[in-house]
Amino acid sequence: MNNILAVVLDLDGTLLNTRREVSQRNLQAVLDCHKNGIQIIIATARPSRSVRMLLPEALQQLGCMIYYNGAHTVDSSYQTEDHVLIDHETVSDLYDAITALSGELLVCFEAQDAMFSDRSLASEHFDILGMPSDAPVPTVLSREEIRQLCPSKLLFPNVQNIYAELKSSFSHRVKLILTDGSRLVQIMNSSVSKAGALGQVLRRRGLHPDQVMVFGDDYNDLELFDLCGYPVAMGNAINELKINAARITETNDDDGVAVVLEALFHI
Repeated sequence: MNNILAVVLDLDGTLLNTRREVSQRNLQAVLDCHKNGIQIIIATARPSRSVRMLLPEALQQLGCMIYYNGAHTVDSSYQTEDHVLIDHETVSDLYDAITALSGELLVCFEAQDAMFSDRSLASEHFDILGMPSDAPVPTVLSREEIRQLCPSKLLFPNVQNIYAELKSSFSHRVKLILTDGSRLVQIMNSSVSKAGALGQVLRRRGLHPDQVMVFGDDYNDLELFDLCGYPVAMGNAINELKINAARITETNDDDGVAVVLEALFHI
C-alpha cells in the first residue's frame, strides 16, 4: 500500500462505535498513520460543534474536516474554509412541501453551526438525529423565521416514506440522502457531496484520488467509494458499499478501521 497517501474517515458507523466513541485502538491506529506521513481527512454528516464534542482533541488537530456531507469544509493546514448553503426560496418551498405531506413532522435546520427546529424535540428525536445527550437543544423558530434561513442542511425523520415523495419533486433542486437505516432524511444544496468536497481538498494538496483510502458505512459515502482508489466498507455497512469495496473490514464496534490500518501500514 505504498501508493496510499491519505485516509478519509466517516464518523458515525465507521470511526465511532455505537456508543459514539472512538476506541483507544482506533485512535492509536489513526494517529500512528498520521505520524508515518499519511494525511487524515474526516468526512461526516455532522456539524463542527458535534465533532468537537465527540472526537478526541488529538484527532481534531490533524488538519482537514468535511462537515454536513460536504456543505462545510475546514482545511486548517491551508487556512481555507468553504460553505455551500441552501437558498431562501428553496428552503421555503421545501418546508411548505414537507408540512403539506406531514404537518406534525419535526424538521431541523443546520445554520451557522447551530441547530434550529420548527417545534420542540421529543425524546425519540435525539437518537435519530444522532445528538449527544449533552448537546444544546435546538432553537425553535416560527414559520416566517424559517423562511429567512439559508441553512447548510435540513434533517427530519423519514415517516410515511416522505423521502420518496420529496425526491420526486425536488431532486432537481437539492441533494436528498436517506441514512441511518432509512430513518433520517438529509437535504443539502444540489452541488453538495462528500466526494465533491474531498475532490477540492485533494486538488489543493496535490493528491490523486487513486492515492486515497476511504472508510464508510452509509449512503452518503457512496460517491466517496466511486472517487477513491481504495474503498473499505465497514462490516456494518450497507450492501451497496460492500459491493463496491476493495475490502470489507470488521464492524465499527470491532475496531474495523484499526484492523485495516494496522495490517496495511504495518503499524
